[in-house]
Amino acid sequence: MVAGVGAPVLDDAARTAGARVEVVQDAADAVTWRVTVAAAPVPAASVGGILSASALGSATWRDLDDEGGRSLAVVPTTWARTGSLAAEELLWARLAAQEPEAATQGVRDQLTCHVIGAPDKASWNLEPWRPDVGLLDTLAARCNPS
Repeated sequence: MVAGVGAPVLDDAARTAGARVEVVQDAADAVTWRVTVAAAPVPAASVGGILSASALGSATWRDLDDEGGRSLAVVPTTWARTGSLAAEELLWARLAAQEPEAATQGVRDQLTCHVIGAPDKASWNLEPWRPDVGLLDTLAARCNPS
């Protein structure tokens, strides 16, 4: 662990392709991650999503009219369930980019609530129709403010 941030986690496809993550420290003591694929160092952004897709497994909309509206079933990766700030930030960035309808503060608070209180739940149901009551009240409502 460097500066409180764990190493990026490579998925099975990346490991099968021979990818690995190295910590690199330059002469000025700056520390960065370098992803190597088949022994050829490449910028992390060009690894084809090995790192960038490692937080969001899937996100699927479902209609829950009996509860109040649509629900987004989010399945995070194992790494995203760790509770680290880096994992949560990447998960939120991927989710907001993929599902703009869910990119609200209320949904963000629901996501944080699930990261904290339900890391082992199979999927996390995030619902844009729920009121934005702030993180503390979302936590008090067990992620489902009404």
